[in-house]
Amino acid sequence: MSAVLVAGSDGGIGRACVAAIETAGTSAHGVDLSDGVDITAPGQVEQALAEATARHGRITGVVHAVGMSGRFLGDGGVAECTDEAWHEVHRVNHESVFRLLRAALPALPEGGSIVVIGSALGTSVDDDFRTVAYASAKGALIQLIRTAAREAAPRGVRVNLISAGLVATPMSLRARTSASVKARMPALMPLGAAPCLPEEVAQAVLWLLSPSSGRTTGAVIPVDGGWHLR
Repeated sequence: MSAVLVAGSDGGIGRACVAAIETAGTSAHGVDLSDGVDITAPGQVEQALAEATARHGRITGVVHAVGMSGRFLGDGGVAECTDEAWHEVHRVNHESVFRLLRAALPALPEGGSIVVIGSALGTSVDDDFRTVAYASAKGALIQLIRTAAREAAPRGVRVNLISAGLVATPMSLRARTSASVKARMPALMPLGAAPCLPEEVAQAVLWLLSPSSGRTTGAVIPVDGGWHLR
C-alpha cells in the first residue's frame, strides 16, 4: 500500500486534492490544524509522516496546501504591515514549507513527489492585492522548492510548485467579492475571466504527483487563468 500525505486537507484546495487523489485510486492521508496537527510547529511534520507511514505502509507523495491571509493581522503595504502579520504569515506560508521539505525529502522513496501550493502574487504586484507579507512569503517558496529539487534529484525525488491565481476558496472570499477585483477579472485572469476552481488546481497537483511528470522538478506551474501573462 502507498499514500499521499496532504497537509491542509480541510482547506478549499487541500480538500480538492484529497478528492482527486482518492478518485485516481491512491489513498490520501489528510492532516489539518482542525484535526490537531499543526505542521507549522516543530516536530509535527515528522509525526504526521510517521503516522501516515504506519497506517498506509509507504508515503510516495506529499502536498503542502497550508496557507493563510494576514489581512486581519495587519498585512498590507510595506509601510503598513505590522510585525505580527509579517511574522505569522511567514511562519505559516513559508516556514511550514521548509519544515515539510526537511522532513519529507529523506523520507520519500525514489519516484516520490512533493507539490507545494504557491501563489501568483509570489511573482507579481497588484494594487488590489497589496499584502507584502503574503506576497514575499509566496515568492520565497520559489527558491526554496528549487533548492530542495536540486538536492533531491539524485535520489529520484521531485519537488514542484503550483502558482495559483485567484481560487474560489473561503480564504479568497474578500478578494473575490471586491467590486474592484470583480470589474478587473477579464484583465487579471483573461482565460475564463473568473476565479479558478479548487478542483482545477487539484488536477495539476495530481499530474505532478504522477509518473507522467517524472521528468519535471523545480518547476513553477501556473494555474492562474493567465494572471502571469500581464
